[in-house]
Amino acid sequence: MKKLKIGLDFDGVFSDTGRLKSETAKKLYRVDIPPERFKKELLLADGLITEKQYRTLQRIIYEMVGIGLTMEPVEGVQEFIPKLLEEGHEVIIVTSRDGKGAEIAKRWIKKHSIPWLLFIEVGQRNDKSKHLKGFDIFIDDDLDKLEPAVGIVPHLFLFSWGYNKHVDETEFITRINSWKEFYEIISKIARTSK
Repeated sequence: MKKLKIGLDFDGVFSDTGRLKSETAKKLYRVDIPPERFKKELLLADGLITEKQYRTLQRIIYEMVGIGLTMEPVEGVQEFIPKLLEEGHEVIIVTSRDGKGAEIAKRWIKKHSIPWLLFIEVGQRNDKSKHLKGFDIFIDDDLDKLEPAVGIVPHLFLFSWGYNKHVDETEFITRINSWKEFYEIISKIARTSK
């Protein structure tokens, strides 16, 4: 079985940020937005919050410890990360977070007893693809972050949520619905790769 280099986004792959954004928007702005609609372009198109409000909400979620640490884990992440590591795969978080946001993510990992992983902090609105050379697999919940990696990473995956169901993944990107499904695909790639 081949040992793979696997890149994982943090928000939407490890942690359920949609739920927390929904709860926080209700407290801050008194708007009821379901987690499955919590994507910037959807919110702005619907006129539910302004771009400035969205940025403020992101800053609160990603940079305030008391709120950021309350994110729930994505189902299966605590089970399958240790399995991937036990099988000898190299697992690295490649996140748009940096600074305070990345420190909160690292504390969140520890809080949820997930084995320590290397973090590559890319920063907001920066292209992740230049950091993905040499990776076999990368998964993100944002198609815009995956598309630049086409041709760089052989196996790209879109973690499916209600907020990204409206986007059509390309022939080079596979949509997955759970950590169990992702793990099974990784296992198959490891068995069939040379």
